[in-house]
Amino acid sequence: MQIIQSAIGWFLGLGSSLIVMFVLLILGLGFRVGFAKALRGGVTTAVGLAGLFLVVNVIISALQPAVQAIADRMGIAKAIVDVNWADAGIAWGWPGTAAVILSIIVVNILMVVLKLTKTIWTDVWSYWHGSALAGIIWALTGSVAWGVVGGVIYLAVGSLMSDMTAKKYQEFNDMPGIGVPCGTTVQASLFAMPVVWLLDRIPGVKDWDASPEGIKKRFGLVGEPMILGLILGMIIGIFAYGGTGTDFGVAKILTLGMNVAVMMLLLPRMVGIIAEGLVPITMSVVQFMKERFKNREIFVAVDCAVLLGHPAVMASSVILFPLCVLLAAILPGVQMLPIASLAVIPFWAGAVVPYTKGNVIKTVIVLLLYSIPFMYFGTLTVDQHTLAFQNMGQYAEQIGQGLKLASWDVGGDILGFIIQSLFKLFGLAAM
Repeated sequence: MQIIQSAIGWFLGLGSSLIVMFVLLILGLGFRVGFAKALRGGVTTAVGLAGLFLVVNVIISALQPAVQAIADRMGIAKAIVDVNWADAGIAWGWPGTAAVILSIIVVNILMVVLKLTKTIWTDVWSYWHGSALAGIIWALTGSVAWGVVGGVIYLAVGSLMSDMTAKKYQEFNDMPGIGVPCGTTVQASLFAMPVVWLLDRIPGVKDWDASPEGIKKRFGLVGEPMILGLILGMIIGIFAYGGTGTDFGVAKILTLGMNVAVMMLLLPRMVGIIAEGLVPITMSVVQFMKERFKNREIFVAVDCAVLLGHPAVMASSVILFPLCVLLAAILPGVQMLPIASLAVIPFWAGAVVPYTKGNVIKTVIVLLLYSIPFMYFGTLTVDQHTLAFQNMGQYAEQIGQGLKLASWDVGGDILGFIIQSLFKLFGLAAM
């Protein structure tokens, strides 16, 4: 098992772009797409993903300090430290990682064969959400086996959620055959369904035309995604840096505005490159399945990053960054200020805009509401979350001094919290 664990750890250490390239190549060959077509599709998709993550990382690294500066100016502080995607250290480092991955592959194959799901979970990178939860359940129960069970349940339910959302993603993003089963992203869609239904029945609210197209039509040049990004970035920059430094913060304000403008322009183009590589392979897989399994509809699981291409995604995200921090500051009982966890918001927005039809205001409302349980669940699961890091020897010195660690994407995960609560309900928790 140790050899398998090491091999899996090495493969996963390649990062999502290279993993996607190899998985698509293997998938293409397995479904007789042809070597040249499979290689071209895999490399093109990987290049698009790498470019997309570069753009996202630039804007996140620019916005997080700005939001932190706003919090500092307002004197907002919380007791728990936000680690967010450092949770990948749990996912790939806890003792049951290999068992979770091998188990969910077998379970997913059985689910597809038995017609329990339509989603072939080829997005190996996104297994990390289930594996990280498994590591936290390991800390909660003291059992590797129960950790594996919890992680596999989480991932299996994710494939069912993918079945429920795939058509909407495909139509809105013009990517036939895809499914997105990963983590809190697909859960955001399920949360959005009733909220959008309600918003669409409120007089006045239902008629808001706050899509990028509507904004552009109403405001002309100001409504263009690139110019809108410049303005939104500068507004946040004014609150964060205005009146500071020898130049009164002008340089930082302009730089932040430009970073957001770059993101608004380049993200859709990166997603276009991803689609160029991905769609031919997914369509070949779908066609292969149709020829051999009559009346079977199959979805190919892909990274949630493919949902980031619509202009409303990042326009909503930029607005949500400071609003979520302010909301966390005023909600009673919330002990973590989300700074690192803000990075998940664009992926949530990507899952919601197909349901709001790109309406920025409705997307912001949905995700502000969606963030509330994450704020509380992140606080409620902090002890087992911190213990998981401690059991692996990570942050040991700081934890020994009383540091508590939490996050949104794993610690605050709604489905993950439900699964952890079931383990407690059945008396399996050791802490």
